[in-house]
Amino acid sequence: MPPPLLDLVLQARSGTGRRELDFELFEGQPGVSRTVGFTAGYLDCSGDLGVGDREHSAFDGWIQEAGKTLPGQGWWSAFLQKFDSDERQALRAYVDAASEFRALSPAALASLTWRYGGSPPEPAIPRTLAATSRALLDVLLEMRRVGRILMYIGDARVERMAGYIDGYRLCLSLAGLKDEEYLRFERWLQDTSRVPLGHTWEDAFLQAAHGDHEAAIHRLLDCGAEFRALSSAC
Repeated sequence: MPPPLLDLVLQARSGTGRRELDFELFEGQPGVSRTVGFTAGYLDCSGDLGVGDREHSAFDGWIQEAGKTLPGQGWWSAFLQKFDSDERQALRAYVDAASEFRALSPAALASLTWRYGGSPPEPAIPRTLAATSRALLDVLLEMRRVGRILMYIGDARVERMAGYIDGYRLCLSLAGLKDEEYLRFERWLQDTSRVPLGHTWEDAFLQAAHGDHEAAIHRLLDCGAEFRALSSAC
C-alpha cells in the first residue's frame, strides 16, 4: 500500500547524495505548482484506493493553527509570499513544516483540532487496499466529464496537471498496482504524432494551444477520451 505522503516529503531531508530536493516529489527542476499537483494526485489516488491519508488532513489543519498560513490559504501561496516567489525556498519551507509536524509530541497531536473531521493516525489499525481501484485514465475522463479542472488541481496550469498525473501514478506504483493502460496511452500520443518524440504533452499541447494552459489540459483529456474509445472498439 502507498506510504503516507509526508513520508515522501521528508525524503527531501534524508541527504541521499543526489542533487538537492531530487526525489519523486520534486523530480527535475523543483517547482511549487508541479509539487502542489503531485500532492493532489497522490492524495486522490490514496483515497480512491480506500486507504486515505488522515495524517495529511491533520497536517493541513496544523499548518494553519501554527500560523504558517492564513485561513483558506494554501502552503504554496503563503511560502511564496514569504520568500518573494523563490520557489526553492518555498519548497524548503514546506519540507521543514512537515518535519516540524512529525516532531510534535503525541499529546500535542491529540490536542489539535483536525481539519476535515480527521483524527490522529492510529498505526495499530492495519491499512488495507480497497477491492477495486481506478486507472488513471478513468480519473482523467471523469475530469473531462465534470468539466471543472479546478476541482482536481486548483489551478489550470499544465505543470500542475502533470504533477497530478505523476502523483497519482506513483501512488499506484507504491501500492503495487500497474496501470498498463496509461503507458499505452503515452505511446499512442507519440505514435500518432500528437506528442513529438523528445517532447512532453505539456509543451506540445501548450504550444498547440498558443499558451492557453486550460485549453492544453482539455486537449490532453480529449485525447484520453479518443484513446479509450479506440481501445473499446478493438
